[in-house]
Amino acid sequence: MSRPLNSDLSVTMVDGQTTRTVTLPVLELLGTLKAWAKRCADALAHPEQFPNLMIGPVGERLAQRHGRAIPAPTIGKARACTLHRDFARLGVPSGTHDALCSRALNKTVTSLAALTDEEVLLVWDFARRERWGHVA
Repeated sequence: MSRPLNSDLSVTMVDGQTTRTVTLPVLELLGTLKAWAKRCADALAHPEQFPNLMIGPVGERLAQRHGRAIPAPTIGKARACTLHRDFARLGVPSGTHDALCSRALNKTVTSLAALTDEEVLLVWDFARRERWGHVA
């Protein structure tokens, strides 16, 4: 759940050598707040397309406030390999890791690399309960 935006928050925009700070009510008054929120959300979802744009906590909250969910970062291939090894140590057969994750999350999982940190915790707890009958 995102925190509400305070009316006295400001957004600092840097364009080349020029820096200006604008309060959120001014952006709202100008009708540009939603455009900025969309740009923040797009930059957070696709940082490779906006290499010079830095989004801070206010930008994240702007994006969330206007209904553009910020995707949680995924664990990536290196951590997925580690998770595969951890599952193997737990006794989960190698060909069943995706299926185990799918059952734990109640959604189709085709790659462990696409899991978020939160999903990994849920899956790990589920796997331990499945294999040992309890959570240590």
